[in-house]
Amino acid sequence: MTGSGPRAQYAPYTVSTYIVPPVDKGTPINLDFLADKPGATTLLLASFDSQQLTINLPTILYVTFGPNQKGIVFFAIAPKSGPYLLMITSYNSSFQFHLDSVWSPFYQYRGGATTLGIFVILAGLSSLYYYEYKERRDRMMDKALRDLLSKKGADHSP
Repeated sequence: MTGSGPRAQYAPYTVSTYIVPPVDKGTPINLDFLADKPGATTLLLASFDSQQLTINLPTILYVTFGPNQKGIVFFAIAPKSGPYLLMITSYNSSFQFHLDSVWSPFYQYRGGATTLGIFVILAGLSSLYYYEYKERRDRMMDKALRDLLSKKGADHSP
């Protein structure tokens, strides 16, 4: 994910927020950030609860740039699975960033996928049982017909 800003410069400071797609627990998160003025930026990177619209503690990164600091290169391991929030407060400065991680493409389907998976397993086991039973029934029917034909043939022998 890359971005730059702020998008609107109507106040002495702006707050820009970016929702990072869900990241699995234990996945590396890399953030490269550069502002055009030293000491004019505050960064917050934290796990985000999209249902409650709140930040989950502890935060991964919360830093206010020092008087000579214009940028940061940050590496961390995701402590929780889920979406993350990157909040950038810039004081009369512009910025650009690059956030790199591995997004979970099926995170939102985890509950539904589990239900679907259980249904598919049950359907597979049911069909396996049915076809096993049908094959056994067909073999018994074939054997019964062969026995009947061989008995009928034995009764008409001269």
